[in-house]
Amino acid sequence: MLVDFQRRKINCLVCVQVVQVLVSSRVGPLVVYQGRVNGARYIDIINQSLPVFTKKMFRRNEKWSFMQDNTPRHKSKFSMARFEMKEMKILECPTTSPDLNSIEKLWDIIDKKLNGVKPTNAQYLEQLIHNICSEIDPTTCQQLVESMLRRLHACISVKGGTSAKS
Repeated sequence: MLVDFQRRKINCLVCVQVVQVLVSSRVGPLVVYQGRVNGARYIDIINQSLPVFTKKMFRRNEKWSFMQDNTPRHKSKFSMARFEMKEMKILECPTTSPDLNSIEKLWDIIDKKLNGVKPTNAQYLEQLIHNICSEIDPTTCQQLVESMLRRLHACISVKGGTSAKS
């Protein structure tokens, strides 16, 4: 199983910054936050929901991998030391690689459903995102995670570049 966790900023008339979790069977908790994020803040954000979610989703010794894009806050010495201390297996991925990151495909679905909606405040936008995420069925999550192998082959075939058909 794969846990896919990434910062996301929604741009429209009103903005919120969220972190989303995706596993092969469902969309996980959505964490909304404000302000700039460094390595320590990134770990704080993760700690708001990931430990409880993984305990609920995975058996005690079940193996799972943590995927993130490798932006500086994700790869900071502070973040990497915490991941190592918690013995988390990090799935190596190129920085901001939409072809390889299943969560980006999830956000394509969310963005399409938000298209044309003009929320008047951040709370309303946050509620819209929560509602959309709660409506995403397990089959969609499974397909997004399972499509990663196909997207990996597509990325290899374009020698690491972006594949428009991912």
